[in-house]
Amino acid sequence: MPPTESSAKKRGAPVGHPGWFRPTQAEFDWEIKVPAPKRCPHCKASTRVLANVDPGQHLQEDIVEGVYRVVLYRHPACRCDACDCLVERPGRGELLNSRIGPNLRAKAVYLRNVIGISYRKVPRAIEELFHIRFTPAALNGFESCLADLAQPIVQDIVKKLSSSDGAVHADETYWTLDGERAYYWVHGDEKFIHFQFDTSRAGVVSRNLLGDDFTGTLVTDCYSGYFAHVAGAKQKCLAYIARTARDWQKLTSEGTADYQFFENIREFVSRGCRLHRQRQSGKLTKKKMATEKAWLEARLEYLATCDNEHEKAVTLQGRLLRHYSEWLVFVDDARVPPTNNLAERSLRPMVVLRKITFGHRSEGGAQRMATLMSVSETARRHGHRASDIYFELLTRPPNKVLERLYSGN
Repeated sequence: MPPTESSAKKRGAPVGHPGWFRPTQAEFDWEIKVPAPKRCPHCKASTRVLANVDPGQHLQEDIVEGVYRVVLYRHPACRCDACDCLVERPGRGELLNSRIGPNLRAKAVYLRNVIGISYRKVPRAIEELFHIRFTPAALNGFESCLADLAQPIVQDIVKKLSSSDGAVHADETYWTLDGERAYYWVHGDEKFIHFQFDTSRAGVVSRNLLGDDFTGTLVTDCYSGYFAHVAGAKQKCLAYIARTARDWQKLTSEGTADYQFFENIREFVSRGCRLHRQRQSGKLTKKKMATEKAWLEARLEYLATCDNEHEKAVTLQGRLLRHYSEWLVFVDDARVPPTNNLAERSLRPMVVLRKITFGHRSEGGAQRMATLMSVSETARRHGHRASDIYFELLTRPPNKVLERLYSGN
């Protein structure tokens, strides 16, 4: 008998199962009197204080300077002259209508999405360290709220990357969504990192992100999904073919032409990467640069046309020919590196998380992680702690958070 619509839903709490409610604190450490808002947060009209109505009280538990604190916020009764709503403004470090403060929320989300601790273990860790209790379901709510607030930041990161005329790196790694194969994509440069979750590995995912007007240099491996990508230029990862040559060289006999072909590939990559490092450090003269460029171009032409017999050597030579104009773009543009190391390093935390968490059970959770990690990695590249930016998102407008994020202080 096929399951009915009602039986397909997730099981709720058993009948008679007691609910969990946060106990109201009888004592508090601080009392903060919050001034009345001068303008209505809804319609921006003027407000008036109701002197004959008792102030409202809001108890909030949080981690303040590394210590568990209970803060009492007192709000004067205030009404909007236009919409006639009762209004109030948040005090310093306050989240209206929330029993859990922004510091704790930011730290809990950091432990879950950046460090990779499971939903059940994060509350246990927080309780052990700070003596505050909350449920895994509450942590899920913290994530949802913060991910929604982070959307303007993520959209701005995408805008910055798609309008770049420099090098933008791209890569992808597999993920698991409720037992099925899915993928995390990363696009980024030295200042901005963007993660995207998708069930598809098709190149259109990357093309939709950077757009049809991308004029920068796209740095990738040899995955065919990037072949149709519109870009000002494309640089293929030299480290990728060096690793391939190292692995496939073991299948050939030393002293053969195929063995030497793989050895020449590795030498070609080594000299190309050394040129980039010396140029970045200012130790490369114009004469040396011209000499190295000529050698690299001549060696690439030789590697693409020399005779090979081993199946793996022929395959690797075919890749050189397929992307012939995309191996030495970095020589003429100092902003472009010869490898895709930046994207690979950015994806490494996702690989670790995949081994720890075994993926996600819902697409919403995977999307939230992509959003929150985009913010945390971009924050780190601008000299900020991720939990500090999470706190800012919970307590300040998005435009102010953007100013703080990009200021580097």
